[in-house]
Amino acid sequence: MSSRASSGCRHKLQAVCSLPLLTVAVTYIYGQIPVAAVADARTGRVDAALSELNAAPKNAETHALLCSLYASVEHRDQAISECEAAAKAAPQNSTYKLRLARVYGDKANHAGMITGMQLVGKIRDSFQQAVQLDGRNIEALSDLGQFYVDAPGVVGGGIDKAQALVERLKPLSQARAHRLAGMIAAEKNDDAAAINEFNAEIAVSHSAESYYDLANFYRSRKQYDRAAQNAKQAIVADTLHGADTVDAAAMLIEMKREVPAAQTGLRGYLGATLSDDVASYARAHTLLGHALDISGDTTGAQHEYTAALALAHDYEPARKALKP
Repeated sequence: MSSRASSGCRHKLQAVCSLPLLTVAVTYIYGQIPVAAVADARTGRVDAALSELNAAPKNAETHALLCSLYASVEHRDQAISECEAAAKAAPQNSTYKLRLARVYGDKANHAGMITGMQLVGKIRDSFQQAVQLDGRNIEALSDLGQFYVDAPGVVGGGIDKAQALVERLKPLSQARAHRLAGMIAAEKNDDAAAINEFNAEIAVSHSAESYYDLANFYRSRKQYDRAAQNAKQAIVADTLHGADTVDAAAMLIEMKREVPAAQTGLRGYLGATLSDDVASYARAHTLLGHALDISGDTTGAQHEYTAALALAHDYEPARKALKP
């Protein structure tokens, strides 16, 4: 997995940015959480982990893990409720505030325009509070920066604000500073500068996420062959077969390019020993099913959808894809 807690705020969406929450991993303290629930979460057994956690005493760590579990299967309202509870129980925890901003963003992305706009203030405030609580939280600085890039000024966005965060990121993470600078350049339609910044991110990190970021830029410009080339390279670079592999595979499947590479990456993810607190196996099985459908292997695809539902019985993308 990438060095950050999520694949970042990668997409420009409605009036705000929203994060690919399904592959988020946040580090928690597990002292008061049932061991079985931790094991089930780390191996993607969402139903089992939810059952165990909902029967356990509640504390900030329990609520935070419940939030990640619900987010991993797109139960957005439940995820928000649990993240709000975690942030309330541990008001000085920067990570919980960041996670709350992300689930608000995911909800906004999948809701109508009115609901999305109603959530913008909560998204902005939670990102800002995460940074205020820990000014060295690279994830929070990076995500707040993209919010400033994507959001209009009337709701608190602004390129000048994002540029200030580039300077704050430079001593903490050169890769993240280049990434945010690339997003700023892209927003200004200075594509040459954007490409230079994303390539600089690759040069300093050689990470899977850096290749994904360049792929995502090319996809936004409808340069799909270049997007596919870099998404494929992201899978190659992700030697631990983590969350970036899943995001890159999803991009390839969506574009219907380099689908065999996506299949290989997803199988690597499903077979890896992960450090993620919540393994996104339901999503990975479903994506692999889509890839197999594209390749004409409908039997194999149905097997993957069934495998996803065995982990999370009401994971809607798998339920929709599974043929009766």
